[in-house]
Amino acid sequence: MDPEDSDYQSNASNSNEDNSELEYSDDEKSGTSVILGEDVQDGNQVSDSSAGDQSPRKRSAENEPPPRPFKRQRSHLNPDYLDLLNRDIEDAAHRVCLEDDIDLPDSQLGLTYWSPLEKKQFFEALSRLGKHDLPGIAQRIGTKSTIEVKHYLRVLHEAVIARRVQERRSYLEPAEYPAAIELTPQCCHAQEEAADTISIRQETREIQREERKWQACWDITPRIAAELEKKQQQQQQQDDGAANLAFAKLFHVPRWLKLSDRMFMNSSMPGSNWRNIEARPPSMWATTLDDFHSLALSVTRRLVQTTLFISMSRIRAKSELRPETRNIVRKRDVEAAVASLGLSHNANDLWRKSARRLRLNVYENPPTRGDEEEEEEEPMTYEEVEAELSNEEPARAKSEDSDVERVKLEARSTDEVDDSAVDDDSDSPGKPKDEEERAVNREINEVLWYSAAGIRDLQSTRRALKLRIETERRQERHADAVDEYASYTAETDMWELLQKAPPAQRPRTVPNPARMALQRSNLDVESLYAMNRTWADGLEYQAEWETLHRPVEPVNHDTEDDDN
Repeated sequence: MDPEDSDYQSNASNSNEDNSELEYSDDEKSGTSVILGEDVQDGNQVSDSSAGDQSPRKRSAENEPPPRPFKRQRSHLNPDYLDLLNRDIEDAAHRVCLEDDIDLPDSQLGLTYWSPLEKKQFFEALSRLGKHDLPGIAQRIGTKSTIEVKHYLRVLHEAVIARRVQERRSYLEPAEYPAAIELTPQCCHAQEEAADTISIRQETREIQREERKWQACWDITPRIAAELEKKQQQQQQQDDGAANLAFAKLFHVPRWLKLSDRMFMNSSMPGSNWRNIEARPPSMWATTLDDFHSLALSVTRRLVQTTLFISMSRIRAKSELRPETRNIVRKRDVEAAVASLGLSHNANDLWRKSARRLRLNVYENPPTRGDEEEEEEEPMTYEEVEAELSNEEPARAKSEDSDVERVKLEARSTDEVDDSAVDDDSDSPGKPKDEEERAVNREINEVLWYSAAGIRDLQSTRRALKLRIETERRQERHADAVDEYASYTAETDMWELLQKAPPAQRPRTVPNPARMALQRSNLDVESLYAMNRTWADGLEYQAEWETLHRPVEPVNHDTEDDDN
């Protein structure tokens, strides 16, 4: 990717990577574009006690608080990791990853012309969305309709069927399918450190931009929110810009911060709780509240316009039959407008399930500091919380202890049965000793006894199944070795990109399974009984109105006398 087009660009003129700052470009469209230059002064954050005062640049070592476990740490900037981030951002923006240079020729199917780029986008979307999401594939391509995508898929499907008639062997063996790369936790942690460095530098520059735009009110802390609320209540007009904030006139800002403090950032999981990340309570940038304010106005305007359009259409249609119809907006007009815009009628279900979604600990009687010596109360279950918020009786168990005891007894009995089964297998003569043979026999019994294949348990059938299962297991082992080597190679490249040494316990070399011959074979278990992989071919198209469970009831105009 051209360095001039990247979202983040490194300044080669500055050799000291440790002292760098972020300088935003003048292009308004590139809201996330930054140029790494010289370092800025730390300490531009606003504390709760003084929103406008800057913190000192340096503090003594004895007064330095210990770092929090989930707090981002600044380290050296890695330009190579920056380039990797730029490529990923570009792929995410275009919703396509075209790293592999595959030469696809252009072609024409009927009256539809497919260019090489459209084919790449088609197969990329097909691999991510599946062949049944036709609207999604067409949206990813952008230049082809759903009918054209369906036509292309039909041509490919017919070609596969024609090839199977001539040759039953698959195009690719299991080892030839690309698998996802797996990285060790140590490598992921090293990537997090490199990402934190870039994140901190960009956040520092964004803070400077916010301060220039909003002055002392750029970071809405609980103290500033209380001041804004007080000024709005007193209706004072001041020239410092605080009283002229549009979102402060519409929103109750202290409640927004309390939501983050009590709910959105108060999870029982340590990584999602603000107390493990920052010492000061949650705050919100003024730009964020301003965006919510613009969004609220936009949604309200659309809702009012849609409601007026629906009500006027209803009144115009009824006025032809009943001239005495009054020009009144009804409740059902608003409900129809909400439904047409795809909005939710209420947020009761959202708040009712918020404790489960946010992993909150909810108490009937919140514990206090004075009750620390006493026995701590257990939090309510999510079922109890949802039942309380929905005014329903919670479905509680008769006895929690009895349920736990019952689970223990069931687990103990299951372990005894498993142990006895293992003992029987080891003591009985003629049983297979090798673990591979045991696994093959289990799969044979599963096919013969527990599947709906309808295959008779004969000696010849067992031999045929055993041959096919052993072949498939060899192919799976070879595919696992190929995937392990691919992960090892990718992690080695990542350690080199991060300019760090891999952990000592990591193996130095892994044998390349690509040098081994592929386990190609025409034998597979599916040749004995069909697994119905082509189930979609037997489906019949139905229009949306044909899928309705009950007919649409006609509108009775006689019951609408209240509109007159």
